[in-house]
Amino acid sequence: MTGRAGKTRNIWLTWLVWPILTLGIYHLVWYYKINREARDFDEKIAVEPTLSLLAVLIGWIIIVPPFVSIYRSGERIAQMQEDAGMERSCNGWLGLVLSFFASLHSLYYQYELNRIWSRLGQPEEGSLVALPVAVGAPSGMPNGTATAAQTGAARTETGQPETAQPQAARSGGAPGLRSDGTSTKNGPADADSPGEG
Repeated sequence: MTGRAGKTRNIWLTWLVWPILTLGIYHLVWYYKINREARDFDEKIAVEPTLSLLAVLIGWIIIVPPFVSIYRSGERIAQMQEDAGMERSCNGWLGLVLSFFASLHSLYYQYELNRIWSRLGQPEEGSLVALPVAVGAPSGMPNGTATAAQTGAARTETGQPETAQPQAARSGGAPGLRSDGTSTKNGPADADSPGEG
């Protein structure tokens, strides 16, 4: 699977400098962009960046939407980390709590995003990157790999994964062939087979 890389940003500029210089506008642009990066990185992350932005911009009217949006953004970043083959270290609840203290959630979330891009080799923004873990695959192991029981991989009597056998053996084989490729025909009865002679 592949996803689109996001931008590595300076966490201090993101959290403090640019928002002050732009009277808060940068923070809104940044928030839209990180949600778009989540959507572009993993197609299974269901997010509409514009709605996320509106939740923090005008959702204050009914109080709840900004908090839900900030929490969910943290969970999306955690999913991105898992897709990149990392342990989930981003926590939506922590991001939500930090949002009450000088909007520190933006510093925290950008730090966690930068870890993803660093793990993937600092790719150029918007470039396609190969994801080490299949997106949407179960991740029963800490590094995101799934066990044979989780993936449902069948094993033969020899203990080998079923996919290691030739296609003919897995599909029941071609008539007259064993899985080792030798013919099953023998003896005088085979001489009466049509097409031989």
